[in-house]
Amino acid sequence: MKNNLTSNIDKELLRQIKNSLFDPDGGHIKNLKEVKEIDWEWNKGKTITTITYADGEVDRRTNDETPPTAASHDVAHFIVALNGNMEWDYLQNVGGQKLHVINHIAEYNAVMVETLFWYLCGSIQWGNQIPFEEQMQKVFDHMKWFAEDYYFISKNHPSKKTYDQLLKDFFEVVDLDKMMHCFQIFYELWCIEQSLGNSEFDIKINMGSDLDFYDERVYSYLYKSKKFLQSLL
Repeated sequence: MKNNLTSNIDKELLRQIKNSLFDPDGGHIKNLKEVKEIDWEWNKGKTITTITYADGEVDRRTNDETPPTAASHDVAHFIVALNGNMEWDYLQNVGGQKLHVINHIAEYNAVMVETLFWYLCGSIQWGNQIPFEEQMQKVFDHMKWFAEDYYFISKNHPSKKTYDQLLKDFFEVVDLDKMMHCFQIFYELWCIEQSLGNSEFDIKINMGSDLDFYDERVYSYLYKSKKFLQSLL
């Protein structure tokens, strides 16, 4: 057979490599496998994670080093994972292969979820009455800073995407219903973090594609946030 490459590497990774030649986003490898369930433990900063994909593959990870981010940041990554069709993996693990590629867009997506939920959690827990438009401007400015001045995505990432392209992409793909379904778990963890003021606690979390939490306040906030942030583009 002519003009064909075969390899014994993971089939999903090989498929992405072959398709990347025609990828308008620059051809960087993404982990977009459908995630079914995530079991996660936080033991004073040490983590144990078990990711079960829709095809039955199981990915187990351990990290004995306390990360520089809060525990709720990890959960923000998992919320993106359960959304589907979004870059989420901080390790860029495809088919069991830990890829040596830049994972900045996965971080951008997680920080967007984390930032939106942070303000909402604060409004519920502390009764903050920051005007909505002022609140959303803070979200917009933070994500612009994160993309342009902290991670330099438009310079360093293969896609060269600017902060406005990243925001546009996020809201084109994110499923507000799925994001809302995950809010209760994020909120309860966030409250633990704020109450203790440190990472010295132990928790276990199970999150799956069948989460069905519903709260009109959360959905309304996410819907209004999407419309307002898109209006700033």
